[in-house]
Amino acid sequence: MIDDSVDVLVIGSGLCGLTIAVTAARHGLRVRCLSDGRPGASLANFGQLHSGAVYAPVLPALSTACWEQRDRWHDLARPARFGKAHGLALFHSADAAQRYLDAWRRIGIDALEVDPRGAGRFPSPAAAFRIPDYSVDMSVLNAGLVDLARTSGVPDVQRYTAVLRRDPESGLVSIAPPAPPSRMVVLAAGGGTPTLLSNAGIQHTLHNRRIAWGRQPGLAAEGVTYWLDGDLLAISPDRSGIRVGLPSVKGGYGTTAEERARLLEALDRHRLHQSRSDLSLIWGTVCEPTSLLADPSSLVVDLRRPPDGWTPTGNLLVALPGKWTTAWHCADQVVDALA
Repeated sequence: MIDDSVDVLVIGSGLCGLTIAVTAARHGLRVRCLSDGRPGASLANFGQLHSGAVYAPVLPALSTACWEQRDRWHDLARPARFGKAHGLALFHSADAAQRYLDAWRRIGIDALEVDPRGAGRFPSPAAAFRIPDYSVDMSVLNAGLVDLARTSGVPDVQRYTAVLRRDPESGLVSIAPPAPPSRMVVLAAGGGTPTLLSNAGIQHTLHNRRIAWGRQPGLAAEGVTYWLDGDLLAISPDRSGIRVGLPSVKGGYGTTAEERARLLEALDRHRLHQSRSDLSLIWGTVCEPTSLLADPSSLVVDLRRPPDGWTPTGNLLVALPGKWTTAWHCADQVVDALA
């Protein structure tokens, strides 16, 4: 192991961990990033650079964070883009369209009303808007972020299976086997975060939730398309077809067979005829707090001053972006906490 001490030791090298490492290095902090070598949860993501338009009426804080941080992704996301650099928001109801339009105006999201008859192969909606969302290849985006970390002065990610240990007397956490000494540990391990905390005896309010989406070869989409009322179907271009997704039902997803059937029914409703046997289902994982009062734009828990339900720990921050688009927002909050 490297003996040099660092200011910040980041556990996790997904989009969240790497953006934290880059931001810390740009603020003059000495930083190391450790990873167990498994792909970050974001690599199994649906893969859209969100403007925040989808969430504007119901999650304005998340929508605002997506919109304000989106430009910081442009140079990285451009080489990873699939299809057009804009998407479509479609509506069955003019009233629903107006509700979203009002929310977009409050936040400042650029949305341009277009002729709904030009919405492509779908049944003509009541209203259509062009929004600045597009689909990306997450592996290409991640590779670009790794390069950015290197040029920002972050040493190469060290492959390392970290185990957290909290000393009950000092209230400080250490990494086993011994890692470089650090002033602060930042846990940005995505779906691995609850287990790492629990195994260290650190009480928390996090849980993992599975999410499902599908990949359908043989169909084409020019850009990201959302139906923002009705079934809320999301469609995104992919290398060999499209990605399709639906929101969960009552906060959860069913079995693989049930979710696959839901997606096929939605594709039929929107006249996207396909070979039913070709639709494959992909499962991802989202780590989130159980508290409904948590800020959905990002969660940074400073265990030096923990909220209710968390064990005080004098040198540990836990970081979870609300969406990968808000990872820079999350990184800024981490660096502010380190100041």
